Amino acid sequence: MNADKKLNASGLACINLTPEIKIAMKELQPAQVIEVFNDDPASRLGIPAWCRLTGNALIETTEINSTETLFFIQKKQS
Repeated sequence: MNADKKLNASGLACINLTPEIKIAMKELQPAQVIEVFNDDPASRLGIPAWCRLTGNALIETTEINSTETLFFIQKKQS
C-alpha cells in the first residue's frame, strides 16, 4: 500500500505512540494515508482503539513478526 507519509515509531510504547501519530497527521490532508511502523505488541490493540475514538480509518494492519507491525491510517474527512 502506498502512504503519503511514513512514521517510524520503533521503541515507542502505545501510550507515547498515539500522540506521535496525532502530531504526524497534522501534516496530512483529509483522506491521505500515514504508514506507522511500531514494535510494541500492545499497539495492535491500542491503534485500532485510537482510530475508532478519533474517527480516523485504520485501513490495513500488517503483522511483520511477533512484535513488529505496520499500520496504515487514513486521516478523517473534516
